[in-house]
Amino acid sequence: MNASRQILAILTLTALLCGLWSATLRVLPRPSLAETNYEANRLRVERWLLGPPSPAVLVGTSLTGRLLPGYFQDTPLAGTENLGLDGASPDTGLRLVLMRNPVPALVLLEVHLLSKKPGPNDRQLLDLATGVGLQVSSILPLTRADARPSTVLYGWLKERQSGGGSADVTPRTVSPEQARKEAEAMDPDWQPRLRELVAQVQARGSRVALVRLPTGRGNPTDPEAPNEADATARELGLPLLDLLRISRRGGSQITYTDGLHLTPGSARAVCRLLVGALEAEGLLKKPE
Repeated sequence: MNASRQILAILTLTALLCGLWSATLRVLPRPSLAETNYEANRLRVERWLLGPPSPAVLVGTSLTGRLLPGYFQDTPLAGTENLGLDGASPDTGLRLVLMRNPVPALVLLEVHLLSKKPGPNDRQLLDLATGVGLQVSSILPLTRADARPSTVLYGWLKERQSGGGSADVTPRTVSPEQARKEAEAMDPDWQPRLRELVAQVQARGSRVALVRLPTGRGNPTDPEAPNEADATARELGLPLLDLLRISRRGGSQITYTDGLHLTPGSARAVCRLLVGALEAEGLLKKPE
């Protein structure tokens, strides 16, 4: 077989395999989780910028990333998208929100790590959102993160895990070294920047609310006591949906996969608490 025939055979086989995979994707559920932090973030960014309009979006860190869009099915938040970005600043999520037109009616902003400085990971994600790769993905859906065979398989397996993890009984401690690193990642002048981003989102017609999630590390012994989340809500003039307090009041047993992130079962429970909190605050219409 000469070179031209070999090239033709390779192209034909490639086209056949792409066609078969494209047909397979029509019957497989699209993943909400990925095998690496970057692929998980890429998946969420692409779905946000290239997908259909959504009524609401969750913005935050990897903690928010556990509240999968599928957990809101059959609730008033059905169709909600997730910009809980692993290793990124919530600042980046708000900038991505502003890249959609129209913006969603409701933006739910995780209060945890609001003061985190944008870093290399944030620049990488913003480059992704504005780069040629996203334009290619908009034209060729098979190049998107949620079409990768490894990601599809990983997401399918992860979403079928039942949960587990250890119950949150006492607050986890933080080592001095870890505390130092976390302090260095914080921006002491974060409030003006965040206030400006929130104002831009609100000017586009969105309601913005802060969300405090249960975390396996740092949950206070008395969640009813005034805390930093309360102070942040007052300073920004935003409503606070304190799901830690609500879960404790209702006696919910919250568990974590690694002493920090919610297990799938608890993430589903927290999603239900979030819907109830929004309805109670008048931020979400109850289904008729």
